[in-house]
Amino acid sequence: MGRRRRGAGGGAMARAPLAAGACALCAAAAWPGCNALLGIEAPVREDAAAMDAGSGSAGAGAGGDRPDCDVLEVLPGETLELSMIDDMEDGNIGILKGDGATPRQGAWFKYNDESEGGVQEPSDQAELVTAIMPARGDSERAVRTSGNDLFTNWGAGVGFNLSNTYYDATGYRGITFWAYAEREAPMELFVTFVDQQTDPGGGVCGDAEGQVPCYDHFHTSITLTSEWKHFKVPVGCLVQNGFGLFEAFGQDALDRVQFSLGPGHAFGFWIDDVAFYK
Repeated sequence: MGRRRRGAGGGAMARAPLAAGACALCAAAAWPGCNALLGIEAPVREDAAAMDAGSGSAGAGAGGDRPDCDVLEVLPGETLELSMIDDMEDGNIGILKGDGATPRQGAWFKYNDESEGGVQEPSDQAELVTAIMPARGDSERAVRTSGNDLFTNWGAGVGFNLSNTYYDATGYRGITFWAYAEREAPMELFVTFVDQQTDPGGGVCGDAEGQVPCYDHFHTSITLTSEWKHFKVPVGCLVQNGFGLFEAFGQDALDRVQFSLGPGHAFGFWIDDVAFYK
């Protein structure tokens, strides 16, 4: 996949002056409330389900197949070719190197909006990987985080980096993982893919004239229940909020993947067996 151009759909909206403080609140999570915070209305993305292929090429033209973005679960009997990112069984927060030509380098982290009174556990992110009791079949460890309802700006979550620079994920159709909510179920969880285009350190977006604003990361959401479920997120189901639109997700320059929830909710959720799939 080549470097994408800024989509014409971004237009004047994407280049409109934005309050730096408001953008900062949306920096770490693709919370839909960012639209209200920034005083904009997100446009309908007609290409939201346009691709479900690792090449990133459009597939929703005349006669093109469109993935079902309403049910983001691995169906019974469905077989996926996986490349494990982390199964957590080694007990540490480092992700696996993977099976590609370029080894993955990264680790799990926690993050939140730093609201006064907000508490997220574990206090030490090195303890994010913990034992599942009882075990989920052969899986004995997973990533777990919890917190109170005092994160009032955009919320809190966990995520992992993939490389010291940016990772080329064009060989994959999306990611798959297991998850469940131990509190406040059902729970809407945002799954966010941060690429070079929307990352302020990537040199593409920014505050300069003619640049698209940063932090409008590609994302979707899933619903967690009180039971383990096997989810999949095709890249073709990722959308933006609308204040920093790009033509397409930068699958060839992926920085990190994040799992977060919005503000004002006490929470506790688990993530396990995260993998790319082909």
